[in-house]
Amino acid sequence: MSEELKNGFKVRTIDGRIANVQKRLGGGGQGDVYLVDYNNTPMALKWYKKGVMNNPQAFYENLVDNKEHGAPSAEFLWPVDVTEWIDGTFGYIMPLKPNGYYEVSDFMLTNVRFKSYKIAIDAALKIVSAYRLLHNDGYSYQDLNDGNFFINPQNGKVLICDNDNVAPDKTETGIIGKPRYMAPEIVMKNNMPNSLSDLFSMSVILFILFCMTHPLEGKRSLEPCLSPALQEKLYGSEALFIMDPTNRENGPHPIVHKNVNIVWPCLPKYMQDLFLKAFSQKALENPNARPKELEWIQNLVRFRSEIVRCSCGNEVFTQDGKPCVCEKCHKKINIPFRLEFSDYAIPGISDSRIYRCQLGVCRADEALKPIGRVIAKKDNSGMLGVRNLSDKSWNAVTPSGKAKHVTPDEIIPLKDGISFVIGDEKICIKSN
Repeated sequence: MSEELKNGFKVRTIDGRIANVQKRLGGGGQGDVYLVDYNNTPMALKWYKKGVMNNPQAFYENLVDNKEHGAPSAEFLWPVDVTEWIDGTFGYIMPLKPNGYYEVSDFMLTNVRFKSYKIAIDAALKIVSAYRLLHNDGYSYQDLNDGNFFINPQNGKVLICDNDNVAPDKTETGIIGKPRYMAPEIVMKNNMPNSLSDLFSMSVILFILFCMTHPLEGKRSLEPCLSPALQEKLYGSEALFIMDPTNRENGPHPIVHKNVNIVWPCLPKYMQDLFLKAFSQKALENPNARPKELEWIQNLVRFRSEIVRCSCGNEVFTQDGKPCVCEKCHKKINIPFRLEFSDYAIPGISDSRIYRCQLGVCRADEALKPIGRVIAKKDNSGMLGVRNLSDKSWNAVTPSGKAKHVTPDEIIPLKDGISFVIGDEKICIKSN
């Protein structure tokens, strides 16, 4: 049997179904991907090359376990079936990637751009939430890199592929990851991939999505030839964040790294601080010091809420839910109200949302569930209110001290001085 499968080749799966090869879609180091007819449904088959794995039997068994366990979330193009062994190798069946999705490298090279910055944040939220669910299930990805993601720039939807390397956390599979995305401790061979090294790789992806620049590739990376020894220093023993405020040796070049020079100053301070924490010397050397997924989610939700669109079409990053001026057309952005949480405020404008993760401890699968949403009255867009999208009543208090229960689907008018409690969080409506 040749390495490449021929059109019409049929293979039986462990679920007793037949996958009929239609055509080759692409390939890589481990194997090739084919379009197949699987149970009368178009699917993808990844077929492994012989001799590429140190322990193919263990890899196969882990793949079967993953298939039986099921996907942590809809974002994963998870194995839905595994083939039987044929001539010393095998493959697995997964859903096909729809049209309109692009790899992270396309965004980094600006071959494709997000429809809006809010959409970019939506994509980041989906990535972080998916890995939070994976890690909470006791698994780690172990090979998280730019080729693992398909992202739709129009709506921010994300699909995560190559899930055959997923394994129970701290299990050694022989996979160490892709250069440029491995955590320093993996580069230095001080540890094997795990959920904490996943956090580092995920932070790299997020920085690329927002700043279109690799976080460790500053001036030090501008060598004619990055030898293995230099790469080990750049990504391992001497890793240094491109925006490190105390050591500028690896800072951005004004021309080569123009993207990060433009975007970084525009990011809100709390987002800058989160990236500084993720790529601090402490976090580079101590995996336990890295920001966890919930911290990313809470800050990204706040970031999304603070972006408003000017009448000229420009997206404006507001601060503390207060009016500001559009840097493009110089018009004042009118924000009549703000919603004050315990430690920050967001604009009280139509479609502003309150998410479950903003209201205290919650389950991972509920973190991005909208609990409240600001809506405008149909016949009067200037009249705003917060609709209760939850299944529980809220306790609201008027400025005069009158208490009121706000039942599910009921609306609280946006009026100065009204406060309401959802979960562990008290939210106050303030006029600007």
